[in-house]
Amino acid sequence: MPKIRHLAFVCQEPKKIADFLHQAFDLDILYYTDPPGVAVMSDGDINITLLTPSFAEHDPAAWHFGIEMSEEEIEARRPLLESLGAQLNDGVRDGRPVEAFLRTPEGHRIDLAPFWPTKPGQRRRERGQPAPDATPAAAGVAPGA
Repeated sequence: MPKIRHLAFVCQEPKKIADFLHQAFDLDILYYTDPPGVAVMSDGDINITLLTPSFAEHDPAAWHFGIEMSEEEIEARRPLLESLGAQLNDGVRDGRPVEAFLRTPEGHRIDLAPFWPTKPGQRRRERGQPAPDATPAAAGVAPGA
């Protein structure tokens, strides 16, 4: 069954906002990407990605969300999504968890992928590979680094 696993927001200073959310609400900082300085956080169930303003260079959405479902589920839903007028677009192929994305009738973006990191130690996965384990070696850049 599809599950909401990802919320993303464009921020002027993602690391500053991540630090605030960590201190204010005990959210885990899973990792940062450098460059461009994106912060990936979680409450243990939902991945929160704080994007840099450069995200707007390829997508005008200031926020979006993602649904976790297998590649097979994504493909099985393609005819339904298309019948609803939503074009299923290919996502990125660099390890980020975005296999495909679509837009709602009002233009809101929805990412689809079989995995989003939501636990400390998780980072990314390779396309077609299972989710990385939650070992410290898989964690990437440590919070505060």
